Amino acid sequence: MANLILTPEWTEGIYQLETSDLIIGGPDGVDNRQAIQLGKRTEYLKQEVEKCAPSASPAFTGTPTAPTASQTVNDTTIATTAFVKAAIADLVGSAPATLDTLAEIATALGNDGKIKEVLLAEIAKKANATDFTTLKELLIGIPFPYPLAAVPSGCLAFNGQAFNKATYPILAQKYPSGVLPDLRGEFIRGWGNGRGVDAGRGLLSAQGDAIRNITGWLSDILYQDVSFLDNADGALRRDKTIVNLSYSAYNSGSSTDVSGSMGIQGGYSTKTGDRINLDASLVVPTADENRPRNIAFQYICLAK
Repeated sequence: MANLILTPEWTEGIYQLETSDLIIGGPDGVDNRQAIQLGKRTEYLKQEVEKCAPSASPAFTGTPTAPTASQTVNDTTIATTAFVKAAIADLVGSAPATLDTLAEIATALGNDGKIKEVLLAEIAKKANATDFTTLKELLIGIPFPYPLAAVPSGCLAFNGQAFNKATYPILAQKYPSGVLPDLRGEFIRGWGNGRGVDAGRGLLSAQGDAIRNITGWLSDILYQDVSFLDNADGALRRDKTIVNLSYSAYNSGSSTDVSGSMGIQGGYSTKTGDRINLDASLVVPTADENRPRNIAFQYICLAK
C-alpha cells in the first residue's frame, strides 16, 4: 500500500463519482480521483499560507491597510498614513503653504529676523498651557545668575529689598516675610537638612565668614643670636624690627620670680628675646575675607 503522490495545484472542481463509474484503483483511478484533487488543494493552500507574513514581527509586502485611529488616541494602535498626515496638518495649522515644510521654515529663519517670534507664538498655542504655567510658577523666586546689570522685565534682583506681596502673590508664598535675601557678594550654600553638615541652620539664614582655627607653638627661644630663627619656614618669621625683649622667668632655686634673660652660660641679662610673627600671607593669598575662586554674576529671579 503506497501514499498518493500529490502536487500543489488548485483544481476548479472535485470529481463526482457516478453510479456508472467502474471501480478503477491506482493513483489515476476513479476511486482515488477525489482524494487526489482535495489533497492537491490542501498542498496548494499550505504553500500559499507559508508565503504570508508570520504573526510575530510580520514583514508586510504590497499595500496593507488598517483602520485609521482618532487623533486623540495615545496607545499602541497602528498609525496609518492618514493618521500621520492629520497629525502633521494639525501641527502646521494655519501656516501658509510657504512655511509648511522644514526646508521652508529653515529658509525663512535665515531671511526674516521676526520669524522666530512668529514661530514661538504659534508653538505656544500648541503647548499644554497648564504644564507651562506649573513650570513657570515652580521657577518663580529661584535665584539664577544673570550676566547683565539691568534686571529684565518680570524679574527682581536679590538685593535684600522688600516687595509688594499683593503684586507678587506667588513670590510671597516662597518668601512670606515679603523680603528677598541680599545675595550681593554672597555665595549660596546647600541646606544641611539633617545631614549633620553645617548643623543648626534654617532655610534662608545668613552666615558670616570664618576659617578653621590655626594653631602652633614655639619653645626654648631664649637667645636672640640663635641662628635657626632666621631659617624659619611657613607662616612663622622672626621680626627683626623688634629685638632684645626682656622676660620674666621663675628661678627654680627660690620662691621668687627673676626678671631678665638667661644667657648661654646660665647667667641673667635683660635683653635676649626677639619677637616671632605669624603671617599667613607668606604661604597663601590673603584678603579682607575668606573666599574661593569665583566669577561675579547678579542673582535675579522670576517674580509674579
